[in-house]
Amino acid sequence: MIKTTKTYSSGGGHMRVAFVDDDPNELKILHTYFNDLTDPSTISIDDFSSGEEFLSCFTAGLYDLVVLDIFMGDLTGVDVARKIRETDHNVRLVFCTTSNDFASESYEVDACYYLLKPYTETNVKSMLDRLNLAELERTRSLSLPDGQSVLLRDIIYADYTSHRMVFHCKKNGDIISRLSFAEVEPKLCAYPYFYSSSRGIIVNFYEVFMQKDDTFIMSNGSYLPISRRKAKDVISAYSSFCFQQLRKGGVV
Repeated sequence: MIKTTKTYSSGGGHMRVAFVDDDPNELKILHTYFNDLTDPSTISIDDFSSGEEFLSCFTAGLYDLVVLDIFMGDLTGVDVARKIRETDHNVRLVFCTTSNDFASESYEVDACYYLLKPYTETNVKSMLDRLNLAELERTRSLSLPDGQSVLLRDIIYADYTSHRMVFHCKKNGDIISRLSFAEVEPKLCAYPYFYSSSRGIIVNFYEVFMQKDDTFIMSNGSYLPISRRKAKDVISAYSSFCFQQLRKGGVV
């Protein structure tokens, strides 16, 4: 896997994107258009040279968008999409090809766009407009084992108490799950606006009303401690988040 970490605007959040194509020149062109057509923010892009390589790394919820070349080696893009849909019904899929021959298969796996090659600035821009990445960021959710889902941007903070995770939310009150902290932390903290400020607590930086010494005062009035051991890293992460928001004019 060739991993590149570039930053593009996604409306205020962290987007995780995978490009899957066995032609390195096509990957380079796609990166160029993404870079030219969007403003720097926080989109991380992973490149994969085959469907097999991608599936060996893929887990449900890992990516927000997967861009798949249809014609690749033993596994076609459609084959890969079917495998994705076995476990992940939320990730957005885009097919790349030189023809419309696979339109019915695209419908079958709920692909959201059909990007024709050769890539042009116009058709990549049309794809980005259709995807509406800012809206995707606002509707991203975490699926829970009991079938519930929690909108990430609705979470004020999450804490682990009495062997349960409690998600304290703006609109939906407290949502309780039997997930462990070890299961939840990597899923939430994959996004730069979530951070574990102390043992058993994950803070949503968007919902911090004020940082006062070793405490975060949250939008719902909760006072959350900042671990003395982690204070330097926590405050640095929060400062970086605030700086990025200022650069974007405070848009959330």
